[in-house]
Amino acid sequence: LKNRLDAVPTLLRRFRRSVLAAAVSGKLTEDWRRNSLYKDTGGEIKIPISWNILTIQDVAEVKGGKRLPKGEKLVTENTGFPYIRAGQLKNGTILEKDQLFLAPHAQSQISRYIINEGDAYITIVGACIGDTGIVPSNFDGANLTENAAKLCLFKKPINSKFLSYWLQSYYVQQIIKLQIRSGAQGKLALKRIKTLPFPYSDMEEQNEIVTRVETLFAFADKIESRLKQAQYQANKLTPSLLAKAFRGELTTDWRKQNPDLITGKNSAEALLARIKAEQKKLKPKHKIRKKKA
Repeated sequence: LKNRLDAVPTLLRRFRRSVLAAAVSGKLTEDWRRNSLYKDTGGEIKIPISWNILTIQDVAEVKGGKRLPKGEKLVTENTGFPYIRAGQLKNGTILEKDQLFLAPHAQSQISRYIINEGDAYITIVGACIGDTGIVPSNFDGANLTENAAKLCLFKKPINSKFLSYWLQSYYVQQIIKLQIRSGAQGKLALKRIKTLPFPYSDMEEQNEIVTRVETLFAFADKIESRLKQAQYQANKLTPSLLAKAFRGELTTDWRKQNPDLITGKNSAEALLARIKAEQKKLKPKHKIRKKKA
């Protein structure tokens, strides 16, 4: 049971990856579109004939964040100027845990490097290069770390969640990994982000894709929640079973069905007596030495 439960997270990761692959290639909305014709993009992915393959810079501005001014430090006091660090850019959103803030005079020096609700972000330095997501409303106007870039000021009608799904897809993540290997110091340069391909569809289909992906991901999240409960119960199960075994609770029905195997000459007490008797037979006899005259 535990082995099967431990295998589920891998299945869920594959499921989410498959959902994203189907979403960004148009497969997920094939029935909605009522068109199953596709065309090559010159890469490893095909897109519907009604879509166009563009680049990121064709649809959005790509801008970097900003490091702290020299000599300045972040503070825990809420000054009204949150500073977003790379570690907060997780799970397609921005985490509020351990939020730090800029002093007002420090924020004024880097006030141009802010993010707005609906912008997409992508990490460009560190162990999690390529993590991407959307800026939620509670971080509108926050300052962004230099270890990430924002995709903003959209030049075409864009659902930013669709853009984020594309950047999260296995296809784009592989391109990013190749670009990092060929670059210097393991950094994803802004110019490389700008040239990433982007499959563009009309806004109506983008919205439909986002709705379907969110529904399927919510389903996966529900399974994940139930999985954690099941794993907790399974971990408690082993010591509980052992305790019941040694109390004899697991064999109550068996004892009722087989009284001849647990009483009289077949009882544990009788077996112990036979073992002791056999031990006495096997015990070597000590020879008595004769005393010398």
